Amino acid sequence: MDTLGPSPFLWLEFDKNGAIDPATTTSLAALLNQPGTTDLVVMSHGWKNTKDDARKLYGTLWANARKKLAPDKANHTVVAGVVWPAKAYRTDFDEQTLVTPGGGGTLAADGTAAGPEDLDDQAFKDVLKDFEDLFGPDGAATAEKARAAAEALNETTSFFLVKNGNKALGSPGTDSELNADSAPIALATDDATSAKMLMEALIAAPTFNLESSVGKAQGLGDFVSGLISGPRAAVARFLNQLTYYEMKKRAGIVGEALTKSVLSKLVLQQPIRLHLVGHSFGARLVAAAANGLAPVQKLEFFSLTLLQGAFSHNGFAKEIKPGLAGAFPDVVGKPTGPICITHTHNDLACTLAYALASRLSRDIAKSIGDANDEFGAMGANGPQHLKAGQAVEDDTDAVFAPQAGKVNTFLADKYIIKTRASDAHNNVANEDVGRLLAKIVG
Repeated sequence: MDTLGPSPFLWLEFDKNGAIDPATTTSLAALLNQPGTTDLVVMSHGWKNTKDDARKLYGTLWANARKKLAPDKANHTVVAGVVWPAKAYRTDFDEQTLVTPGGGGTLAADGTAAGPEDLDDQAFKDVLKDFEDLFGPDGAATAEKARAAAEALNETTSFFLVKNGNKALGSPGTDSELNADSAPIALATDDATSAKMLMEALIAAPTFNLESSVGKAQGLGDFVSGLISGPRAAVARFLNQLTYYEMKKRAGIVGEALTKSVLSKLVLQQPIRLHLVGHSFGARLVAAAANGLAPVQKLEFFSLTLLQGAFSHNGFAKEIKPGLAGAFPDVVGKPTGPICITHTHNDLACTLAYALASRLSRDIAKSIGDANDEFGAMGANGPQHLKAGQAVEDDTDAVFAPQAGKVNTFLADKYIIKTRASDAHNNVANEDVGRLLAKIVG
């Protein structure tokens, strides 16, 4: 039997379509039916796609949580680690090169640049490889058209690229976030002129406003621009948008499968409390699982924890605007214990990378990355458009006190930070976060 410290541990391995060996559910039930077992903690990774990366995340986070758990609690808790085919995160070229004109901050490695230049050949190949690795055979035609468009971006190459990219995405189904992301691409497949307009809009480096709090957290001013401009950059931005879309979609598929193929099929002989914990796109995965989870005999859905969630901050809203709900509107109120969400503008991936990659528009009328951004992330701003009284804010780092039946938002500016070993987005297994998880699990 595998373990994380004294806790029995089991891998839950899904493919991109959500398939899992049925024997896994039987094995999980056997562990949960061992005498004295009281809790099941299911953890899901985000960006990383190897077992070693996931094992390190789960092991470190659980080790830090165990330090603050009640005596013997870990001995009676089973930990299940989700493994799903998620793209290994490569920081996008745009957020690496954001600068404030006239000084006042930069994210570029060398600090300054003479002027906009197109994405270099190697960087473009890296983007293309990431896309091909994620999509596999389903993205082969799009990759081929991407190479052609990068060489000569015109109506013909734009049309074939956008058309094949739209085909690779597949149907968004009823997911409101995916529908919003895919709509501009679908509309641009109507004719070659529309496709060219979409691609030409991606040529120039992004230029946009930032709220002061966002700019300050990232060492930037209130107005920033990128340094990469050209046809290769346009194609790469399009591929990055497709990649983010696929990651969101895949997380939802696997999350639904976690509920349908594993949790709902557990045959339990004693009461078990369920805790779902997700990081980055893994937060979207467990949110999807929670949204579709119906009552299971002897399984109490106690808590949901989202660590720097890479999905829409409107995801839990019953109504974003008339007639439009979030992607997971049935989550709030479902756990008997707390929903806990960490967020901070220290997180470059959630605050800027997510907001940039989730939009094709270069509109700068509204600030990017903050709570008012239509494309803002849960891990940047916490949940938006909840009903009055549903959320409780905790902006301290001294005493965590999550409230049952509430959406507890934790402003993590002081403890989810960039260090020598990690960027802020991936610094979610530290002792403070472990202490928070211990408070949740109890």
